[in-house]
Amino acid sequence: MQNDARTIEREAFRLLPSLLAEVLDEEHIELYQDEERRDLGIDVLADDSRGRRWAIEIKNSSRPGQVDRAAAQLVHHEDEGFIPILVVPYMSKAGAETADRRGLNWLDLSGNAHIRDEGLHIWVQGQPDRFRAVGRPSSPFAPKSARVTRTLLLDPGRWWRQKDLADATSLDDGNVSRIVRRLDEEDLLERRERELRPRDPGLLLDAWAQDYRFDRHQAVFGHLSGGGIEISRELDRRLADANVAHAFTGLPAAWAMSQFARFRLTSVYVEGDPHLVADETEMRLGEKGANVQLLGPDDDGVFAGGEEFDRLPCVAPVQVYLDLLSLPERSREAADHLRAERMDWHD
Repeated sequence: MQNDARTIEREAFRLLPSLLAEVLDEEHIELYQDEERRDLGIDVLADDSRGRRWAIEIKNSSRPGQVDRAAAQLVHHEDEGFIPILVVPYMSKAGAETADRRGLNWLDLSGNAHIRDEGLHIWVQGQPDRFRAVGRPSSPFAPKSARVTRTLLLDPGRWWRQKDLADATSLDDGNVSRIVRRLDEEDLLERRERELRPRDPGLLLDAWAQDYRFDRHQAVFGHLSGGGIEISRELDRRLADANVAHAFTGLPAAWAMSQFARFRLTSVYVEGDPHLVADETEMRLGEKGANVQLLGPDDDGVFAGGEEFDRLPCVAPVQVYLDLLSLPERSREAADHLRAERMDWHD
């Protein structure tokens, strides 16, 4: 099913009476519209038998930018006695996290919900996505396309012209224009005449994280003697001696940037075929119990913004953050710590 706005709105009007009645434990819920409120972003209203009044906004996507925009619109109706609720086809993990940060109630047409009010807490999860789109447009966070987002997040306060983004990312003007248009559609940018920048850098990072696939990188696993940061420093020396361009990510980068937690697995991006690089390092190959992970990046953009921390070359903090979300040990804790310490924007 194609998730265009008109199709989703029709499906919402068809499904919402029974879905709302089920989650609210009501016999029947009747929807009605108010043209004045539609002009204010409210698509439909509902009353239940307990006297609660619901103001509902329907979106065709749960991308973080759209969820955040809906929260900003719906908050104004709380003072008028309505309980705001966002309805989407299927609520993604990143969308749900954005809604929770904004205290926004939501219900998806697949049957999941998180709704809170005085004396009321409904949380339904685990229902599969009934609206998985076929032929979805290419993501603005595909490997090469993500160069635009990475560039924006490396300097989120700067206003960019599209031509400057093309120069900075080595993408052609047409590609940059298409990527920027997709980011605009997801409510992730703000404009000043012909310039642009992230509307909220944290939201942009969350949207990227939702599409990011660590397993697109080519990984070669192996073993070196030693442990933790000592292995990282030894590997750095061997790669430099072999003239292999490289930059660390994951837990060794988190340690170098903020001394967060001891670790076992050293992850490092390398230029060229990681199998050939493995031969240069003289490490013992094998995935079982490996303590080294050589990564051939899905796009050379991963090296953009990299710098040295504690004498260890590392990819940019935003790249480290994304990678930590997919790595083992205490990587999720390290990601949260890194975001708080090194990404000096306000979420």
